[in-house]
Amino acid sequence: MKRGKSYRMICGMLMLITFAFAFQACDYVGVEIGVGTDAYRENTDYLCSRPWSDEWYDDYGTYYYQELRFYGNNTGEDYLYTQDRHGYIQESVYNFTWDWFNSMYTSIRLTYGPGDYSYMDNISMGGNRLNCLLDGQPVYFVGK
Repeated sequence: MKRGKSYRMICGMLMLITFAFAFQACDYVGVEIGVGTDAYRENTDYLCSRPWSDEWYDDYGTYYYQELRFYGNNTGEDYLYTQDRHGYIQESVYNFTWDWFNSMYTSIRLTYGPGDYSYMDNISMGGNRLNCLLDGQPVYFVGK
């Protein structure tokens, strides 16, 4: 009779241990941002499908034209053209790496160099538009 109780007790302990490991594996329910998901591919394909441009004037009458190009290998180019009211022209091209910064694909981190980041937040894409907050400023890009 002792032998039967011991056997049941060992089986019970093994079941408890099995359940403990099974439920422990279910603790993480987060969404992983990965290249294998349809949402990642769709958003990345749309982002990389064309150059994105915006133009504006500042309070001093300086004209700005900016063009962002995103590539599927997580690199990109930021082209900036300025012309002040006196006709002085300046052109710059900055290379960056980029990555989706959240699992909803509404935020991108642009890395221009060590410790030099820009953030595109509240991204809305569609209809040949890419609207966002670029470092906190509202920006309305149009696809070319």
